[in-house]
Amino acid sequence: MLFAHHGLAQIDLSPKALVEQGLAAGKNYPGLANICAIDQPLRNIGARKAGSGNKKRTLTDEQRAERAKRSYIEPQQVFDNLYFVGNRSVASWVIKTSAGLILLDAMNSNRQAEDIIAAGIKKLGMDPHDIRYLIIAHAHGDHYGGQEYLVTSFQPRVVMSDADWTELERPDPEIVNPKWGKAPTRDITIHDGEVIELGDTKVELYVTPGHTLGTISLIFPVKDGEQTHMAAMWGGTGLNFGPNIERLQMYTDSAARFKTLADSKGVDVFLSNHPTRDNSVERMQALQQRQTSQPHPFVDANATKAFALLRDCSLARVVKITNYQDRVQQNSASKTN
Repeated sequence: MLFAHHGLAQIDLSPKALVEQGLAAGKNYPGLANICAIDQPLRNIGARKAGSGNKKRTLTDEQRAERAKRSYIEPQQVFDNLYFVGNRSVASWVIKTSAGLILLDAMNSNRQAEDIIAAGIKKLGMDPHDIRYLIIAHAHGDHYGGQEYLVTSFQPRVVMSDADWTELERPDPEIVNPKWGKAPTRDITIHDGEVIELGDTKVELYVTPGHTLGTISLIFPVKDGEQTHMAAMWGGTGLNFGPNIERLQMYTDSAARFKTLADSKGVDVFLSNHPTRDNSVERMQALQQRQTSQPHPFVDANATKAFALLRDCSLARVVKITNYQDRVQQNSASKTN
C-alpha cells in the first residue's frame, strides 16, 4: 500500500515490513518491542472507569513491604549530573544543576515520593529542598501521583503542557486509577520548544502528543567526566488508547519529529520514564561494573533509532487499520452494486 509517512516521501511498505524495519532500528531497546506487536489488540485503558474492574486492592503492611522490596532499585548516579530515584516499574530522574535540582516525574503516590524519591535524593547526598522544578511528562498518575508530597514539602514549581493540564482539570479525566495520588494544580504551562534554564543547564521541552494529547519529551545535556552527551527522554510510550487511528497517527508524527530533533541535537542517550522501556536496570548494573577505560553503558550512537521503532511500529498500526477500513468499504460497495 502506498502511504504518506509523516511528511516524508511516500513509501510502499506493508504493516509487517514496517514492523520489521522498526524492530531492526530499535534492536538495542528490546523493552520497546511490544509496541510492534500489531497482531495483538490495543487496549483502551481509559475505558476502565473506577468501580468497573479497577477497584482498589487492600494490601496488608506485609504485602506492601514485600511488593516494595521486589520493585526496589538502589538510587544511583548515572551521569555526573543525572540520578535515578525510581523503582523497577516507573522512573524518576534528577538533573543536578549549579542552581538546584530538576526532578522528572513524581511516581504513583505520596508514599513513593517520600520513601523512594526524597529518600533516594538524600541517600545520594543531595537535598530535596533544592528541587526547583518538577517536570511531569504526561497526565497519568504513575507520573504525577507523588506530586502533593513533593510540592507541600519542598515547593518546586510544577511543569506540564497546556493540553495535559487541561486533561487533569476535566471532571472525568481519560484515565483514572485509585492507587494514584492527587493530581497537581496548574502551575507552569510550557509550550512546544520552550526551555527551562536552571544554573548551568538548559532542558528543552517538546510537546509530543500521542500517549496523551500533551505528552512532553525532553532533550538535555548529561556529563561523564570531561565528556558531554545529549540525552532524550521520550515522555510517554504505550499505545494504551485503543485502535484510535487519529491518536496513532499523532503518535507516529510525534516520534518522527522528535527523532529528527534528537538527531539534530546529537542525542546519544535514550531515556524513558519506565525502566523496562530503555533497559535502565541492565545499563545501571553494567555501570556499576564499568572500568575506567570502558564506554558509558547509557551512551549509544544509535540512541535515536529508538524513535524510529516508535515511529514505524505505530505507523504499522495506522496502515493495518486503514487497510481494514478500505476492505470494509470495498465489500460494502460491492454488496450495494
